[in-house]
Amino acid sequence: MHLIAGDIGGTKTLLGIYKYSGTLELIYKKYYLSNEWTNFESLLMDFVSKWPKDLEWPKYGCIGVAGNVNGGKVSLTNLSWEINQSHICNLLNLKNLLILNDFYCLIHAIPFINKNQFAIIQNFKSNSIDIVNNSPITIIGAGTGLGVARALFSKNRIEVLASEAGHTEFAPRCEKEWELSLWLKKIFNLKRISIERVISGTGLGNIARWRVSRGDIKNHPIMKIIKDLESQNKLQTNLPAIVSQLANEGDNLMKEVLEMWLSAYGSAAGDIALHELCNGGLWIAGGTAYKQLEGIRSSKFLDAFKNKGRFTDYLDQLPVIALIDSDAGLFGAACKAHLISKSSVRIT
Repeated sequence: MHLIAGDIGGTKTLLGIYKYSGTLELIYKKYYLSNEWTNFESLLMDFVSKWPKDLEWPKYGCIGVAGNVNGGKVSLTNLSWEINQSHICNLLNLKNLLILNDFYCLIHAIPFINKNQFAIIQNFKSNSIDIVNNSPITIIGAGTGLGVARALFSKNRIEVLASEAGHTEFAPRCEKEWELSLWLKKIFNLKRISIERVISGTGLGNIARWRVSRGDIKNHPIMKIIKDLESQNKLQTNLPAIVSQLANEGDNLMKEVLEMWLSAYGSAAGDIALHELCNGGLWIAGGTAYKQLEGIRSSKFLDAFKNKGRFTDYLDQLPVIALIDSDAGLFGAACKAHLISKSSVRIT
């Protein structure tokens, strides 16, 4: 059986065809820059026009989107698209298609992944996934925004709850984070700052812009890079990768920026783990999970993650795992598409 899967984010969109014959196999994929398309329908029609002629047309599909889905309709959080589930299903002539929050989809990947798709951060004892004990798990991931979802797994049941925890309020922990918060409010003309303004790929770029705005830095190369990207309207898409590259090449200022970001990310991840009491484990996903794996394993991230007073010991023992497959979002949507074709598994 063939399935169509999609992963729509503020920066990129992936569409793919999977074949299920005991396991899910990706047999065709296309990558798109989301902001190069005025709407999802035109992008989808481009994908359909390039459909390999020797492939059977799918009957089921699932598309994960970075936004809050309500009644099969969504306006994307970081992209000016509106998507309607029934319209897309009819357009593709499918038996069933679901449009779901991207992290709601992504968490469905966990029971199906193999050992080369994840990396252990702390206290995960197995080299394979065997989740049957109804312990809650949570997944968090910094990409263009910050996604969160939670679930209970058993042998024949997957219960998933979507979340918009990435839009909870950012709580500065020190003077620098307080300065950053004030700067973000001013630059974006906001009265409050959500954690995804700081803890996301976009947030990493925001921290770099704030850092050079403080007035103590002269003639750093990032200043010209920021100015050039602003003129090209590419700050959100290009700056985070440049900051990471400069930090990894030994640039001290960008190392400071990256370490500030990792510490803020670790603290927010610890807060969410406490809120969810995810005894089955906290999973870290999103583009930064595989791009910043060394940083997530570092003391900058983990010390902030565990620094929660009387619950430090709890977080020190909590399994933390990184989902490092760059196609994990697309794979999660395919897993969900497979499940909706199977009446023996209860899905929500």
